[in-house]
Amino acid sequence: VDGVPSNHPAFGWGGKGGRVYQKGYVECFVSPDKANRLTRMVTSHPNMNLYAVNYSGQELRVGVEEGGVTALTWGVFPNREILQPTIFDPDTFLVWAEEAFSLWSSMWLNLYDYESESYELVEKIRDTYYLVAIIDNDFTSGGKDRSTFPLLDSLFKVGKESSS
Repeated sequence: VDGVPSNHPAFGWGGKGGRVYQKGYVECFVSPDKANRLTRMVTSHPNMNLYAVNYSGQELRVGVEEGGVTALTWGVFPNREILQPTIFDPDTFLVWAEEAFSLWSSMWLNLYDYESESYELVEKIRDTYYLVAIIDNDFTSGGKDRSTFPLLDSLFKVGKESSS
């Protein structure tokens, strides 16, 4: 989102007469193999950042400086300072990751019988997968190619690599 009017039906917020901006952001759980592929992909895209952590606290970082907080959304409005309602903070991400991984145990494992295939699958996902956050800092290129979200195109390519 690159300077759309603040009254835009899908992306608008913050009041009249403003312009809003938003970087591409995706957060998901991925297998260790996919986490490594994403790390390589993001390394070759200098406009992207990747931050990932697994259940045991092992971190993967690409383009994320220690303590670096990144704006994800912001708006410019008449007679106001720039508003920045959404940020990515690596420290906050780690707190969220603890909660997200705990949900695999407290919520998902409770749905299945102990030692069932489903229980073991959920346990394996919890124990081995990474919670990944990717930020596409090039928010200005969304409409210049056939995709409105180039970051997702790149992620889909990662999925195609493993299926071929």
